[in-house]
Amino acid sequence: MSQTKVKCPNENKVTLASLAAFIIPSLLGVLLFLVPVNYDGKMTVILGILADSLKSILADNIGYFTTFIFVTSALFSLIYSLLPLHWAEKTPYLQQLFKTTPIWLILRVLGGVVSTFTLLQIGPEWVISQDTGVTAFIDVAGIIFCLIGIGCLLLPLLTDYGFLEFVGVLFRKGFQKIFGLPGRSTIDVLASWVGSSSIASLLTIKQYETGFYTMRESSVIVTNFSVVSVPFVVLTANVAGISEYVFLLYGAMITICVLCAIITPKLPPLSNLPDEYYPPVGKQIHEAVQDDGSTYKWALDQALKRADSSPGPKRMLKNGSLSMVDLFFTMMPAAMTIEFLALSVYHHTSIFHVIATPVVPILELLGIPMAYEAAPGVLVGLLDQFVPAIIAGGIDNPLTSFVLAGLSVTQLIFFAEIGILILRSKIPLNVSKLVAIFCIRTCISLPILALIGHIFI
Repeated sequence: MSQTKVKCPNENKVTLASLAAFIIPSLLGVLLFLVPVNYDGKMTVILGILADSLKSILADNIGYFTTFIFVTSALFSLIYSLLPLHWAEKTPYLQQLFKTTPIWLILRVLGGVVSTFTLLQIGPEWVISQDTGVTAFIDVAGIIFCLIGIGCLLLPLLTDYGFLEFVGVLFRKGFQKIFGLPGRSTIDVLASWVGSSSIASLLTIKQYETGFYTMRESSVIVTNFSVVSVPFVVLTANVAGISEYVFLLYGAMITICVLCAIITPKLPPLSNLPDEYYPPVGKQIHEAVQDDGSTYKWALDQALKRADSSPGPKRMLKNGSLSMVDLFFTMMPAAMTIEFLALSVYHHTSIFHVIATPVVPILELLGIPMAYEAAPGVLVGLLDQFVPAIIAGGIDNPLTSFVLAGLSVTQLIFFAEIGILILRSKIPLNVSKLVAIFCIRTCISLPILALIGHIFI
């Protein structure tokens, strides 16, 4: 990796206006997303309080709101995926949102149909029951829409005003030494930790396909650093019924993800990947590093540069709204449908329990209560990231619930979202390799989560 040394631009004057443009939004973002507060006797973050308040306002109407989203996504996806292309091209933004592949179209349409049946309580009991349709399309979907909706609107406070650049430069050298990755990947990692794992995955994919990461680097980053965001950790803790342990869960996630990022790349299949750039574009990275001046000054300079080009309040809300709409109408219907299918199989068949039988003695060895009930949650995370947390919410033991919730935020390879994004990309990871990485991460995560749970719960 070649680097171009540049001098820390001391000639750039630091003005009060530029400092304010960096510090004020960044501090607001930190307060909203990262600072723990005690609310109703439990520790949470302000974002979680805002989401709970919104859900309380919607109250019994939440089902109508979520069903509207799913039905609208299904109808528009049918229209834009089946109508002649020349008609759809007249509305490019809607075409980008709703024109999709046959598999995703089926998932969205199924989501629209099942959510309607669930809201109206018509149809087979296994479809519309509390354990399946109501949980996936009303309860969990309602929580996600409130939390992620507010998160999308306010997340730019952390991502667009220099905070990531400031922190990224401060930790860059250590990141290079520990993980052997380019300094610029620090920003990708931080963006995923406070933002969205799917967006972080797309950024990594783009970096590989444009010649800024090698095959090995992109594969390591997309399978180890596209972790869940702060809002999702809060959401997972709430769904699993362990909201009082949200910061323990977040600390465990960081610890385990760092260990996985150190260990997993040293094992096959990641260790077998070459440090070669995507052939059609070749190597494009020429990373600039500071030549003089302190790291802190360099970090501040990069943060101020980002703040100077940051969006104003109106554009920030507009960009956040577009991200929210994209997530609501494209990713959520498919994700909730996969979750519904997984819950249906879990509650109305013994398939997951049969497959997970070898996991039961392992959980018992680790001292995890209700091992038989928890075992499917260890494996079902391969399909959907949320189902282990839902299973945890139905288990009346905080230690077991904590372990399952921890798996849902540390396994990372789930085919409802990240897996599909990777498989559709040019990154050379197939299904068997992703399954292998999932198993490695699970083997690392499970005993650590059990140990943390036994000590602190």
